[in-house]
Amino acid sequence: MTAALVAFVRARLDEREATAVAAGGTSEGWQAWGTGIYATASPDDDVPPLVTTGPEAGGSDEDAARAEHIALHDPAQVLREVEAMRGLLEQWTAPETGEGLPDAFGHDTAGTQRVAFETAVRHLAQAHADHPDYRPEWRP
Repeated sequence: MTAALVAFVRARLDEREATAVAAGGTSEGWQAWGTGIYATASPDDDVPPLVTTGPEAGGSDEDAARAEHIALHDPAQVLREVEAMRGLLEQWTAPETGEGLPDAFGHDTAGTQRVAFETAVRHLAQAHADHPDYRPEWRP
């Protein structure tokens, strides 16, 4: 795997993080009520604060489904996903010790683990295959 592939994935994660932070990347979750997206309320709040309305306030079932989709991708969730993916990249970029975890037969699995990490990073990059910097040779 090339350093360019890792750099590409890191850049996409940086973009996602910046967007989530700009959108209020707090620990508050979002929830959809109808076509509105609301910040998770504290127990003493009657009505949680409105984050944004969905595609059409008072709209269709499709609009409500869109609002639910938006709520499931709240900034705090995106930041957790970015952190998890960065953890995977750290596993790939960590110095090799030459030893992997032994399999059931006591064989070293270091090479297999490297291939598995590379495949995972290629899949992370594939999520951004429509980006102009994505290279077709990175496909898993």
